[in-house]
Amino acid sequence: MDKTFHTPCLGESCGDCGFRSTLFNCLSSEQLEKLSKSKDLIKAKKGETIIRQGEKIKDFIFLRIGLAKLTRISSDGKEQLVGIARPKDFIGLLSLFSSSTHQYSIIAIEDSEYCVVNFETINKLIQENGKLAYSLLQKISLVSDLLLGTKLDIDNRQLRGRIAFILSLFSKDIYESTKFNLPISRKEIGELIDMRVENVVRILSEFRKDKIISIEGTTIEILQPDKLEWIKNHG
Repeated sequence: MDKTFHTPCLGESCGDCGFRSTLFNCLSSEQLEKLSKSKDLIKAKKGETIIRQGEKIKDFIFLRIGLAKLTRISSDGKEQLVGIARPKDFIGLLSLFSSSTHQYSIIAIEDSEYCVVNFETINKLIQENGKLAYSLLQKISLVSDLLLGTKLDIDNRQLRGRIAFILSLFSKDIYESTKFNLPISRKEIGELIDMRVENVVRILSEFRKDKIISIEGTTIEILQPDKLEWIKNHG
């Protein structure tokens, strides 16, 4: 893994990359400088593991660039995809105060850059700044609500609606384009939306046959966004 330690990172650069504005805007200039000096920038190639399930929690992690998948090994030994982390996400946040170890693995699915701050540094800042503690509670609640809301949205849809939902997620929320490279496999799509891989493949083929989408390798293009949106909401 290509890792650069103590990259110069003053307050303005934190604000520019979103690190400050999303959570740490309540810090004083002195506290922000302390945070920036302790922060390391790490680059991960596609397929590299950022965090492994069961590892001791040592760092606070902020995804700057790229995408990462969150996977979990179940009690029967099967790996399951449980979520996608996007730029400006604090990955691993839900495990920070509830466990001493990471409850899932985080793996880059695109070339990515992320910042890490030693967890002890964050704990000291929390003790110094009550507003930071409150901001963290808000962020954890928002992440929990998003995960639960997404799960309910998926469970309440039929199979075609679930596929439309995931395609819309990548198109609108992640890539902001009707044409994108799908970064996860058909099997992983099935794990994410609770479908058998055979059904994922079948419905994608149906969407292509109906000219709702085109598929060339891993490249997906949404040809009829309005129709896909209708299927997402009613299918």
